[in-house]
Amino acid sequence: MTQRPRIPERNAHPCFEIRPGVIFPDWGKVRSDTAAWAISHIFKTIGVERRWRGYNERHDQVRTAILAGFAKTGLAPSLTQLAETTGLALDAIQRVLQELKTRDLVVLDSTGNRVIGAYPFTEKEIGHRVRLNKGWVNALCAVDALGIGGMVGSDTVIQSACRQCHAPIRIETNNQGTDLDSYDPPSTVVWIGDWYADGCGATSLCTTIAFFCSDGHLGQWQVSAGRRTGGLRLSVEAAHQVGLAIFGPMLKPGTDPSHAGVNGGPLSL
Repeated sequence: MTQRPRIPERNAHPCFEIRPGVIFPDWGKVRSDTAAWAISHIFKTIGVERRWRGYNERHDQVRTAILAGFAKTGLAPSLTQLAETTGLALDAIQRVLQELKTRDLVVLDSTGNRVIGAYPFTEKEIGHRVRLNKGWVNALCAVDALGIGGMVGSDTVIQSACRQCHAPIRIETNNQGTDLDSYDPPSTVVWIGDWYADGCGATSLCTTIAFFCSDGHLGQWQVSAGRRTGGLRLSVEAAHQVGLAIFGPMLKPGTDPSHAGVNGGPLSL
């Protein structure tokens, strides 16, 4: 099991301004040390600085259009739809998508011209389904599933399964996704691994962030032959805090630019 990193003092928590006045992550959603450990663990694993350093208005314009499209339909917008939404030319959209892919903020298909994922969403059915007010979407991992409701302002029902025994797991949120309502079985826990490869969390880290129906089955999974076991075990409550902190700011409207610093710049709060 990975050693838990030291929790920094609150004014030293890493954070970035992703649009004027909108800070990522929202540390105000983090109420437990375990959740703070998990965010620090994820940031260290993915190298969070490369995602957000130099993130600019055009990146944000395209990315938020993608997230909004996923939330509305469960699918990524096409290049043409992105051009219509953002007012950018198709060649500009393609350049921005490549830049977002390099930052590991979107996942593209093999042609490099179509979005198939944008954290926390994916077009693939990989075992984490989330019901919003208007339909179902697919999440890339357990934490992503827990964060979607707070990001889009919707109560959710999450349908997943234990990674070890495949027993169904159901989680409901309320208060526009910001509060946990229930989860079944009550012994459910979340594992956050530490495998990150090829500059793509969707095909590495996300595959190790999973629900388990109990600590016992998490332990069985960890000792199974060939399993990657480095990481952190979280309660559903702590994992929900992580999801809200990471994804809550993603669609939050910005404030007047005169009241904020440079997009993508690291801040100390």
